[in-house]
Amino acid sequence: MAKTISVGYTDTPISGVSSLTFPRGILNFTKDFRIKSNNAGKEIVLTNITSPIDRPENIRIAFTDIANIYAGTGVDPSILAPTKRGVSILAQHTDVLSVTDTVDADYRVDLPISAHIVIKVPSSEHVSAAVVQTLVGRLLSSLFDEGVATTSRLESILRGSLAPTGL
Repeated sequence: MAKTISVGYTDTPISGVSSLTFPRGILNFTKDFRIKSNNAGKEIVLTNITSPIDRPENIRIAFTDIANIYAGTGVDPSILAPTKRGVSILAQHTDVLSVTDTVDADYRVDLPISAHIVIKVPSSEHVSAAVVQTLVGRLLSSLFDEGVATTSRLESILRGSLAPTGL
């Protein structure tokens, strides 16, 4: 018997939208980054050597084993996988934006920003990199309006208006 993965939801098509793209930064790890710290197999911090010393860009990737991936999920115990083990992956980006003025050479304000994603998945042969990519894609889509990659929903969320347009 062949196994299939089912997500349990069905996306209603949006007229005129067959796929979406999201621009990603083109990171040149080899040329622009160096290892700042490394706890082999657990965490690595990379720093961008092209960023100013007083405004570092850092990327942190971490990995943690999870003893019970089902804890706190509410999944019915009768349908648990044979193993409860799982993993957690953290990707974190920190940066400092600098605001200057073309008229006032003395004006400068630095603005620290950061983002992180935590991915928790069971240690299962059925959870592939493609499954995780789909998960991350849906998470990113939650920050945008239906069928578009414009920033209007992000503009709303930044002001505390959390409900998607139309709800």
